[in-house]
Amino acid sequence: MQRFLFLTGLLLVACSGSPDGKSSAASAACGLAALAGPTALLGQFSIPGQTLAAPPRQLPERLVVRLVAGPAYSAIVGRADSLLVLGVNGALPAKVKPGFGVLVLDQGGKARGALLYEGVPVEGAPQLGTVSVADQTVPLIGIQLDPARIEDRRCPLFPDSVIQ
Repeated sequence: MQRFLFLTGLLLVACSGSPDGKSSAASAACGLAALAGPTALLGQFSIPGQTLAAPPRQLPERLVVRLVAGPAYSAIVGRADSLLVLGVNGALPAKVKPGFGVLVLDQGGKARGALLYEGVPVEGAPQLGTVSVADQTVPLIGIQLDPARIEDRRCPLFPDSVIQ
């Protein structure tokens, strides 16, 4: 119940008007997209051929990692043996307990970013590596899909500005 209230509060803040008192439909749409996209992403693991079985060979040196219904962070991409390691720059909000990350690739194999969820990873999804945030390390799984299934292009889940 507390988590529901927290997410509802985040949604209301995201949907609130601009500081000058004008309401913003774009803000409301982005607030809804911040919740709906990551939820839809988890459902995509049930579609055959989209779950990554192994880490991609090529990734950029930096990626955007977004906390579900929360802020986006810059992350450094590394490897430990054959597994990936995403090192998130910054601290999560105090009460957030990450459970797993999802690396998102588009259909061409380009890394879009990673989402950080609370809870347990999707059952049966192979672990590609880990996500390290402060003193916590959680499993990383992955998926390759059409980003339009989970993202409103007006409200990117993984804004490039975070890593520039």
